[in-house]
Amino acid sequence: MSKRLKIILYVIGVWMTVTGVLFLLLPKVAETMFATSLPDRALTMLYGQVVLTFAFTAFLAAQGGDGLSKLSLVILVLTIGHVIIFAIQLITGMASFMSAGIPLIVNAIFSVLLFLFRKDLKK
Repeated sequence: MSKRLKIILYVIGVWMTVTGVLFLLLPKVAETMFATSLPDRALTMLYGQVVLTFAFTAFLAAQGGDGLSKLSLVILVLTIGHVIIFAIQLITGMASFMSAGIPLIVNAIFSVLLFLFRKDLKK
């Protein structure tokens, strides 16, 4: 595994850990940071747990080993999925730029970097 891929997987893992902890334990702070309303506490907690699970997946992928290619592909699909969802929310007016634009940009950057750095796995 290249050092670049390892670093981006760790950065994604940290980003997702922070996001997951906010949604799970500090939903009011998450509302402020992401400029959104979280009316359903149960779903917010569930989303936080799911994000933390993907953060764990990113950390596992960064460790390398047998499943590296598959685990990093899962993270790539996750970030591309986020780009699509946030883009739909912006285009349809479901969300403002503050609540969907920033995560769209962050996930687009992660997607491009993962796509580029995963090419090193084929060498």
